[in-house]
Amino acid sequence: MSTKTSAVIHADVHPGTTQRTLEVETRSFEFVPLNERHGTVKDQQKFWFMANASLMTLFSGAVGHQFGLGLFWTFIAIAAGSFGGTIFQALHAAQGPVMGIPQMIQSRVQFGARGALVPLLAAMLVLCGFPLFGILSGASALHQIAPIGMSGSVIVAGVAAVLVAIYGYRLLIKSEKIVAYIVCANFLILTVAVVVIVPWSTAGANGWSFNSAGLLAQLGASAMLQLGIAPLVSDYTRYLPTNVSGLKIIQAVFGGTMISALWLSFIGAVIINAFPGVDAIESIRQIGNEFGGRLGTITMIVAIPASLLAAATGIYSCGVCLLSGAEAFRHFETTKVLRTVVLMVLGLIIIAAGLVLPDNIVGAFGNFLSILGYFLIPWTAVNLVDFYVVRKGAYSITDILHPDGGFYGRWAWDGLVSYALGFVAMTPFFSTALYTGPIAQMLGGADIAFAVGLPVSCISYLIFTRSFNTPEYREKVAAAPLNTLGTSHSVIDF
Repeated sequence: MSTKTSAVIHADVHPGTTQRTLEVETRSFEFVPLNERHGTVKDQQKFWFMANASLMTLFSGAVGHQFGLGLFWTFIAIAAGSFGGTIFQALHAAQGPVMGIPQMIQSRVQFGARGALVPLLAAMLVLCGFPLFGILSGASALHQIAPIGMSGSVIVAGVAAVLVAIYGYRLLIKSEKIVAYIVCANFLILTVAVVVIVPWSTAGANGWSFNSAGLLAQLGASAMLQLGIAPLVSDYTRYLPTNVSGLKIIQAVFGGTMISALWLSFIGAVIINAFPGVDAIESIRQIGNEFGGRLGTITMIVAIPASLLAAATGIYSCGVCLLSGAEAFRHFETTKVLRTVVLMVLGLIIIAAGLVLPDNIVGAFGNFLSILGYFLIPWTAVNLVDFYVVRKGAYSITDILHPDGGFYGRWAWDGLVSYALGFVAMTPFFSTALYTGPIAQMLGGADIAFAVGLPVSCISYLIFTRSFNTPEYREKVAAAPLNTLGTSHSVIDF
């Protein structure tokens, strides 16, 4: 046995147990021992395809239209924004198999055990927001086929999503694998229906209409949709074996989320241009039924589990964030009862928000995508630079999981200051219903804050860590009972 592998295998961890699919998960922020690792890259690709394969994604393609951007340029902006956002999102995937812990608790390295609460609270906002819109899109689909009213549909959809989140990782992975085939087949037929039924003379009437504000707004929204998934990526790759190829898992996450994001966003853009002012989900149902075979009704039925699984994914990770944040103040171990109670409380809050959200879901979703990016962009920049450039995948899991942060400390000012600098640099570029920065006003309301925050936080963190003592640090990591020195080579060296 190589010394690289034994560093992890001989760690002081509890013996693994075989968990059934329909069994409530116990773990939240805890390390996943090697004898509990399972799954394949192919399973992950299906899972991440489903991350965006819900009707909620339709709304992300409608942002450019609100600025008067033509269909052709909307497609360009969607493609460019999705590509840029997905690169940063997918790079987080390789961290899971190496570290065996959820995404946001890893931030204790860059920000400190207490300092990590800054990006963690931002991530919780995001991870509550995505389930909220997932539940709303699922409820909208349910409302189209069941006479229980929109409020009743929100409650039913929300309760179902919470139940799936409570059962946890295994149920989510297995369910997404099954539903992925059904959703893919459904959207293939639906795409044909859109091509045949949509009045292209209307949809493409202003197809070449260009304005920089609309282009930048759509590009930013598409990038934010993908970056919004970043805080939960490792939550679902941490169960993979440590010998998984870093390049392959990054490709799986990138390909899965990119395909579904482009596919659904393009359809959403076509529909909003063809039927302005009409609810996108209602338009999908009508187009499908007009095509024949009650395709619209079938699409609504398929959309319900797809949306609810996407919502459950966010609720699950939000619970992980909340528990890991609390553990920074007082050490405790997760139990089934604790997880269940936390997820039920979070679910109630999200359902209540869904009942009072404005009717303009498209506008609300666009604002949400903008706001989440402001908080996530500096974090993802610092986190990825630390993993790939500064520490090169070498971490002491023992110290990360210590409530006081071990030798990483309670507060890590290199990360916190870099985060703050990136956030402040973006402020003039903010563009929301609440506040529009001076540069955003000059750009006609377009939001390109992400293009500023990423490089500022990256460069700042590299400057602050330029004197990082790698040999001394690796000696400390090697002395830790639980470390990643035996696995980091498989994901860092592509």
